[in-house]
Amino acid sequence: MSINKGGVSLSKQRLIIQKAIELFSQKTIAKTSIQDITEACGISKGAFYLSFRSKEELLIAIVDQLIQDQTIAFQKLADEDSSPRDKLSKFCSSSMHLFNEQFPLFEMLLTENLKDAKAELLQKVEIFNRAMNDIIITLLQDTYGEKLQHNKYDIHLCLKGLIHSYTDFTIHHRKHYDFKKIAELILHYIDVLVEHQFEPFVEEEQFLENSSMCNKQLSIRQLIMEELTRVKTLYDKNSFFGQSIHLLENEFSQPIPSAVLLNGMAANIQHDKELQWLSTLVKQFSPLPHL
Repeated sequence: MSINKGGVSLSKQRLIIQKAIELFSQKTIAKTSIQDITEACGISKGAFYLSFRSKEELLIAIVDQLIQDQTIAFQKLADEDSSPRDKLSKFCSSSMHLFNEQFPLFEMLLTENLKDAKAELLQKVEIFNRAMNDIIITLLQDTYGEKLQHNKYDIHLCLKGLIHSYTDFTIHHRKHYDFKKIAELILHYIDVLVEHQFEPFVEEEQFLENSSMCNKQLSIRQLIMEELTRVKTLYDKNSFFGQSIHLLENEFSQPIPSAVLLNGMAANIQHDKELQWLSTLVKQFSPLPHL
């Protein structure tokens, strides 16, 4: 699933991705050539092809980067030292803000003919969706406690539905909206649903049947191993981060990695920019137990 980096510095790849996104916003993807991108970056076409073998591969990398950035941002939010309700409200407002901000790019990417990469992109989106489900469930449980347990999965679907509906409305009515106020309105609706204690429609088995923990962990484990392969070339093996990466690699060679060790190592590396994606994946693989 990872793109062959060919030994090229990640900073150059990020520069290409950043400039490509800017040009796509100005000219659309179809009207932006590789030469346009290389000129904007101040690099040769040869340097571009050392990073990406084609324009399609660049588009996959852009989707990958967007998913990584959003997953990292939401995981950081879940880890914040603030009240559960504040975190849930921020999750709602941040979701609407991010999708409004990035919708034009997503719309262009969706209309591109990426049939050769479709399966890969769908798998990345599925992993992102599973990560968001885990974060939402945790935020809801932390906010509402025992009141939520009776119809947790119905409430989860209602919250996602409200966020999606308001996001869709704001995207198609291009005005300035206060997403914090909309988020509070959404939580007022959720408050009513939680208090009502209605008979649940969605049972846990139904909710999890298409995304079992086993399949989820297999997918994330594959991403973790790929990311470990990438980042271990960036640090001296005797450095703090080099040793952390080595310990994680050893732990993931075990059939059942230690959840305590994984969460500790994820916390150790989460503040290094190059390792934030690895830290987020490790947290998603072995989430802290709900207290």
